[in-house]
Formats: sequence, structure tokens, C-alpha cells
Amino acid sequence: MQYLFDMEVYRFGDACVMEYVVHLVSFTRSGEISRLLWDSKASAGIIKQIASIFISHLHHTAEFVIDGLCVFGQEIMDENDARYPKLAFEPSEVESLNAPLLSALVVHLPKGSAWDWIRAACHASPCLTHLTTSHSCLNVFPVTNLTELNWIHPVPMLQVFQVFEDASNLGHVDINVEGPVVPSSTKSRLTMKSITKVEITSYDHLGEFLEQTEFPSVVDLRVCYSDAWPGAPFHSFLSRSSCALTALTFHGCIVSPAEIVFCLQHRACHTLESLCVQECIPGDDDVLLQHLTYQGPEHPPCSHPNLRMIKLHDMSCTDGLLADMVGSRTYTRLPSRTELMGLVNKMAPARLTEVWFSFVDPDTQKEDHRKDWKRLREIEEMPWSELTIGWPVTDFTG
Repeated sequence: MQYLFDMEVYRFGDACVMEYVVHLVSFTRSGEISRLLWDSKASAGIIKQIASIFISHLHHTAEFVIDGLCVFGQEIMDENDARYPKLAFEPSEVESLNAPLLSALVVHLPKGSAWDWIRAACHASPCLTHLTTSHSCLNVFPVTNLTELNWIHPVPMLQVFQVFEDASNLGHVDINVEGPVVPSSTKSRLTMKSITKVEITSYDHLGEFLEQTEFPSVVDLRVCYSDAWPGAPFHSFLSRSSCALTALTFHGCIVSPAEIVFCLQHRACHTLESLCVQECIPGDDDVLLQHLTYQGPEHPPCSHPNLRMIKLHDMSCTDGLLADMVGSRTYTRLPSRTELMGLVNKMAPARLTEVWFSFVDPDTQKEDHRKDWKRLREIEEMPWSELTIGWPVTDFTG
């Protein structure tokens, strides 16, 4: 059983903070989760004192979250913002830190903070497998045993390749790749056989990155904030990787619905169970909805027969097409129970269990899509329906 040792400095006045921390420490156990969070209103002196207490109990800490940028709060600030108090804490015996149980570390610190003790703590842990950080360089951390890496900072492509080459056990990766474009140090493309889930953000260099990598085991792929969609490199990446995706997300990309359909037609996407398109450039989404609509047994094969969750946000489409697509994948358009029990049932897609949607104009989406609204309500209320619908917010008055 794990215990949470939670200290959010911005919730307390300086006078009571230390008494509160000492009280919490008296109840700590092995395998605890420690969290130290602060914002621009926190006192640098109090932060330093609390950090020293956290370090004194590092030997029985399993998960350590230290957030000086308020990433997990409501006041998210840039690491270079001078208003944020820096962590100036430096233990007197940095090299003697002991962290035998530390397996997960989340660390976001303002620029100019002390990192030596964090590096020492990581190197003192033989079982550090999960790392989330906004630090610009991973030389601070040991990466050999990492199985999950969330690197919340734009990183030159060369550093990404270096980490990949050193961390052969990575399974889940979230990276933000920037230039300059460089080749990996391997003689050919960099192949990461261990990675099963990857989120790639790259405003300008997604295509160049994909051209040098292969992820044959990836099943969950998220592509975020690409300002120039690399159609051919993306397809080549999927073909070289010979992967079978179960989840695919396009988030904040400048990619048209027609280009998304072209991606979905790749054999790597035939096994999809989840599809999400969110905050992408508005376009004619009729083509995407028509592609996802099951046309019945007279028009085999069914596209993506395993899809159970679809999230389509900020759509621009003809009224009624969304409901048609959802209805086609909840068996509401099939003629009879007899056919459902026979060949039609075998050829039909899996039933949708979740649909989330919104339209490009939030102020008029309900009025502009009366057919969709009415039909989706009917589908949701059917006695045999197993569908959960994530309805968009339509009342902005509150």
C-alpha cells in the first residue's frame, strides 16, 4: 500500500507550513508518494526548508513529484519567468543520498534551480523506471532503465536520438522534437522495438524525425502540433515499422480530413480500436465521417471493424452525417434481428462504446446540427444501447 505525502505550498501561509510538514512526516511509511508543489506566491525560504525534509525521507519514497512551475495547478508559468521562486536547496552530502525505492520521478523547476541533488538521487536509485521532466537536458538523469519518459520540453533531434540509443527499455515516450535536423549515430534508421506508446510533438520537423525512426511494436500513436503534415514520410514510417495500431490521435495538427482518411487507409490502421481528432485545422469533415460510416454487408469490407471509441472535435460537416456514422456502428441501421444473428453480424463492425464530439462553431452547433442532435439522443436512449456519448457544452452563459 502506498501513502501520499502531499505538500502544496501555495495553499498555506508560511507560519503553519513547517508544523504541517512535520506532522505529515511523522506518518510516512515505506513506498510513499511525495509531492512538493509551489507557485509564484510561495516563499523561497519555506520551499528550501520543506525540500530538506523531503530529502531526509527519500530513502523510503517510491514516487517523487516536485513541481516549481505549477504544472499540476492552475497557474502554469514559463520556466524562465523571474517571478517563480527557485529551488536553491543543496544537501551538504549530495553523493550520500539513498533512494533504493525510487521508481518514478516528476520534476519541473524554474530556470536557475539546483539540480545536482536531483541527479544524485536518481543515480542512487537502482529502480528508476518512470521519468517526467521539463529539464532541457537528460544528462542529469540515468536513462538506461527507463520504461516511461515524458520529456516536456522542446528538445533538439540529436538529444532525442542519444536518449533512444541509451534507453533500450523504453515502452512509453512523450517527446517534443525540434531542429536542427541531424541523422542518428546508427548506420541506418533508429529502430526502437520496445516502444508501444509514443506521443510526438514537432512543429516543423515531424517528417524528418519519422524518416529516421521505426517503432515496430507501437500500438498507441499520438501526433501533436505539426504545422506541416508530412504525408509521405508518415506513410513510409508506418510501412517500415510494420506496426498494428490500436489507438491513433491527431491533436493540434495542420492536417486536412482528406489527409486523415489517407492515413486511416494504411494497413497499420486497420486494427484501430480508438481514434481521436482534436484541435486540428477545420476542413470538410464530410469525407472523414463518410469513411468511418459502415455501409452495410453489401459493401464490404468494413473500414476499421474494431473501432469502439471515436472522438471528433471541432468538426465542420453536413448535418446528419455524424449521426449516420454513429448509427451505422451501433447496429441501428441493420434491417432485422435475423440478419444480426447471421452473416451480417459477422461482417458488421464492433459496437461503439464511446463517442465524443463537438463542432467548429460552439455558439451555433446545436442549431446547425439539429438532425445530429435528435438522432444521437435517440441512439443513446435505445434500450440495448451500450454507447456513452460525450456531448459538447452548448450553454456558455454561466
